[in-house]
Amino acid sequence: MNSDPHTSESPPPTLADLLESRHEDIIQRWTGRLREGLAPTQRTQAELEDHIGEYLWEMARVLRRQTAAGAEPLPEWLPVAREHGSQRMRIGFDVQALVREYHVLRESILDLVEETGVRVTLGEVRTLSAFITTGIAEGVDEYLRQRDAVQRPSEERLRAMLDQAPAAIFTKDAEGRYLYSNHYQQRLVGRPLEEIVGRDDTALFPRPLADALRLHDAQVLEGHTRTFEEVVEFDTGPRTYLSTKFPLPGGEGLPAALGGISLDITARKQAEQALRESEERFRLLVEGVEDYAIHLLDTEGRIISWNTGAERIMGYTQREVLGRHIALFHPPEERDAGQPEQCLQTAVTRGHCRMEGQRVRKDGGRFWAEFVVTALRDEAGVLRGFSQFTRDISRRKRAEQAQTFFLEAGTLLSQSLDVASTLRKISSLAVRHLCDYCMVDLLGEDGQLHRLELAARDPSAQALIERARPYPPLMGSGSPVSRALENGEALAVPELTPAWLDASARNAEHRAVLEALGPKSVALVPLVARGRRLGIINLAWLRPHTVGGFAEDLEVARGLADRAAVAIDNARLYQQAQEAVRVREDVVAIVSHDLRNPLNAISLSATLLERDAVNERTTRAARRITAAAERGSRMIRDLLDFTQARVGAGIPIHPQSLDFHEHVRRVVEEVRLAWPGRRIDIQASGEGQGEADEGRLAQVVTNLVGNALQHSPPGTPVRVSTRGVDSSLLMEVHNEGPAITAELLPMLFEPYRRGAEAGPSRGSLGLGLYITRQIVLGHGGSVDVHSTPEDGTTFTVRLPRSRPPA
Repeated sequence: MNSDPHTSESPPPTLADLLESRHEDIIQRWTGRLREGLAPTQRTQAELEDHIGEYLWEMARVLRRQTAAGAEPLPEWLPVAREHGSQRMRIGFDVQALVREYHVLRESILDLVEETGVRVTLGEVRTLSAFITTGIAEGVDEYLRQRDAVQRPSEERLRAMLDQAPAAIFTKDAEGRYLYSNHYQQRLVGRPLEEIVGRDDTALFPRPLADALRLHDAQVLEGHTRTFEEVVEFDTGPRTYLSTKFPLPGGEGLPAALGGISLDITARKQAEQALRESEERFRLLVEGVEDYAIHLLDTEGRIISWNTGAERIMGYTQREVLGRHIALFHPPEERDAGQPEQCLQTAVTRGHCRMEGQRVRKDGGRFWAEFVVTALRDEAGVLRGFSQFTRDISRRKRAEQAQTFFLEAGTLLSQSLDVASTLRKISSLAVRHLCDYCMVDLLGEDGQLHRLELAARDPSAQALIERARPYPPLMGSGSPVSRALENGEALAVPELTPAWLDASARNAEHRAVLEALGPKSVALVPLVARGRRLGIINLAWLRPHTVGGFAEDLEVARGLADRAAVAIDNARLYQQAQEAVRVREDVVAIVSHDLRNPLNAISLSATLLERDAVNERTTRAARRITAAAERGSRMIRDLLDFTQARVGAGIPIHPQSLDFHEHVRRVVEEVRLAWPGRRIDIQASGEGQGEADEGRLAQVVTNLVGNALQHSPPGTPVRVSTRGVDSSLLMEVHNEGPAITAELLPMLFEPYRRGAEAGPSRGSLGLGLYITRQIVLGHGGSVDVHSTPEDGTTFTVRLPRSRPPA
């Protein structure tokens, strides 16, 4: 056995082993450093990695060959490096960044060597450096080749573009000699390029103009871009050029040359003169217009002209506004949002800007305005300023708002027949659209006003206005509110006085509440419906109104009061009707219940009388009494069922298992006994097991079969059929005879509906079909009717085999 401990150890790892084993780690380190600032912009991981993975594998292969074969020459051409250089040029790296990222790669590898402790030979280091140097050379060479291929056509296109430009474009050196001149300038001076390059302005223009141009050049060579208007005399007359000249950097940051662009603005200058003359004529024309505010603005939006209409609408004199920005008339919230400037910019972009919005007068009051801002340009298309036409559309906007308000009011007030809910909607509408405070007082049975609803526009003031609830106006007290209601006329108080508040207050505490609320204007509008005074709406504003301006708010308040009065009246009528129905149902329930005892006594007495009768006449009388008592009992039962169904409790249903076919057959047999002279056929099919309330189901069968017998000719049969179908149980009751009329058919199951054929002797209240439908619905089923002269009348009852959960 070999005892040497070194014979079993594997050879130490080489730099090539490290590159292969930590391949992904090196890439992550490298791309991480690129993201820290070397990459020109944010790039994806795939864009940063590019061909670097293949480059590392190639590096490892070269290192292995060098280790195995000694100093083998490195490859002179690395296609991977060339592809990397081409990709870096495409995604925006510059040459310096390309070179530096190879240095970062080398540092990332050496850092990893230091961390892992891999021993690297001097030959490996030399090979690594030589490989990276070769990669840099190949990458940079390909980068420059690609860049030149891209730039060469760009330079040619640039030169062609400059030659086609409709302006003179040139460059000069520091001595004023031309270095470049485009075709436009060559045509301008009437000389070819070779006669311009190398010469200065004295060789091309008259001495005075050349000296002026040289002076302009000197100012530009000091390091500043400047714009000059330069007039050149030609045989055809003077031409004005707008020349922009700029320094071209030379060595050590000093201007060594300058560039220039000269644009012929002769037509524009002539248009400016014509525009000035036109503006003067326009000013004289519009100064007398009073229906519109017409003003001219400069290019910055400052007022330069102001007509009589503008003075009347805005309240400012011309002297007060000239030179001020148009934002003066915009509300503060619009000025803060930059809307005036946005409007001007829209006019610049689209030619005009038309808008509607609120504007502010000199006195601080606001009004709705329609205005059009138009950009004014000369013949060359240069912006010269703006015109603005403004029209007061407050009346139209108020009419539109009132229409919208009344539509909303009508919709909301029609949705409820509850007085309290109606009053809440009235006050909410008022403070949202009309006033700052709203109080609604209604007359009670005692003839006095009761304050039932209060609302404030500002939620934080709701607690304050609630303090006024205990102080409704006293009728007959002579207070302004009570007088308005007594007279039945709306009262508008544009500006409240302390005396008015004193007259309205019931006591010192009430006066203090009114003072705290701080109303400045009030409108009192009576609520009148069907000629009866119901109460009054008290609307208050925290700002004083002008006498003329208050009229429109008062009209809206009247419209709200009219709609509110109708809604309140309807709600009260509905409540009264509901109360009458409730009382009627209570009376019916009480009377029906209390009649049972005397009817039971009558039935019992009739039974005893029949049993102990001494002759046939007494027996017949006893039987008639018994039959009459039974009819009365049925009527009472129907009334009780009807009352229970109408008050919302529903007819109670207690289902239990039964044979549907057998139960219906048994009830039909009982009906046959009551109608001995009529034929009733019955047939059954299918499975009849199910769940139902036996007593209530018997009522359904009795009512429908009795109804069929009652409304069919005496000699015709009534057919009853029962069927079991899947999860349902069906019963059909058919009779011949006249069809149910189209007028009666939709209301057939309503209470107190009786056919014309039903005689008074049958003891019917017209509740049978109504109760039948309620019982069927209580079982979770349905009942339908089909009636034609040809087929007769058929009632179909469909019940579920088991009653669904309530």
